[in-house]
Amino acid sequence: MADYANGWLYEAGIGENRALRLENDEPVQVRVERADGSAKAGAVVNAKFTQQWVAGRSGIVTLADGQEALLQPLPKGLTEGSVVRVEIVRAAMVERGGQAKRAKARPSEPDRASCNGLDLLAELEASGLPVKQVHAHDEDIFAQHGWHEFIEQAETGRIDFEGGSLLISVTPAMTVIDVDGPLAPGELAKRAAEEIAQALVRFEITGNVGVDFPTLQAKTERAAVTAIFDEHMTSNCERTAINGFGFMQVISRKLRPSVLEILQANRSTNAALNLLRQAERDRGTGALRLQVHPAVANKLQASALEQLAKRTGRSVSVEPQGDIPIHGGSIG
Repeated sequence: MADYANGWLYEAGIGENRALRLENDEPVQVRVERADGSAKAGAVVNAKFTQQWVAGRSGIVTLADGQEALLQPLPKGLTEGSVVRVEIVRAAMVERGGQAKRAKARPSEPDRASCNGLDLLAELEASGLPVKQVHAHDEDIFAQHGWHEFIEQAETGRIDFEGGSLLISVTPAMTVIDVDGPLAPGELAKRAAEEIAQALVRFEITGNVGVDFPTLQAKTERAAVTAIFDEHMTSNCERTAINGFGFMQVISRKLRPSVLEILQANRSTNAALNLLRQAERDRGTGALRLQVHPAVANKLQASALEQLAKRTGRSVSVEPQGDIPIHGGSIG
């Protein structure tokens, strides 16, 4: 078995870092980190209190780089314009359709040391598991372990399994998982329970999650389904029992957007970052010509193209073409 069969694979890409956790050479968790400059969970910084939100309870603070965060609770006596020490408890998010969601913060001790929070690589190294960094000139270990299939699942929210499927929908209030399939309700729910637990871990789906199982009349049958979920759920969470309508709620601490929330925010961004990865791994010579949909071309920032040219030692040009699908870009 390969020396990276238990632990993390990590790849520092252009505009996006990726990680894949293996157990006995099988993939169990995906992580994606975008280079968007947003404050990370765990960061401790000074911020300016700029606006009351709910009087005496919450408000908006502005960080040194201009980012805003929702501060809750409000320290007593805090006035607008004053500086307050805060800890970021949940990173900012971009909801589907491009709607920005501020980071969340809480007051911190005034004498607590400043820190920026851990980036993805630092988090992996702090996990205690082995970390193997892979590079564009290496074999594509990520692809060999199903990376592209997992990314497709995250983008579409659809996970097929033998006898059924899950449809995972991201909403501003919660993540909702619908179970569908032709099997008898009890058997379908049992198979789905394992898949749901694995999906929550695989894509780091946290916060408030609602699961809509098939309606199960017998309490013993519902208990059997939750037992299967508990057996395969390896992340810390709390859950309700499955009620008579087949609904179960799962709640866990949310530190950052899930992989689904990241990948469903903007398809053009996904396509641009994926094409940059393909171009960096291209084994050709001469100039790199990226032929892409115009929306994807708009996401290919000059700094990313410069980095691609530096990494490959090849000149780079972008050719927008309206007849190319969003995910249909090519390298010439």
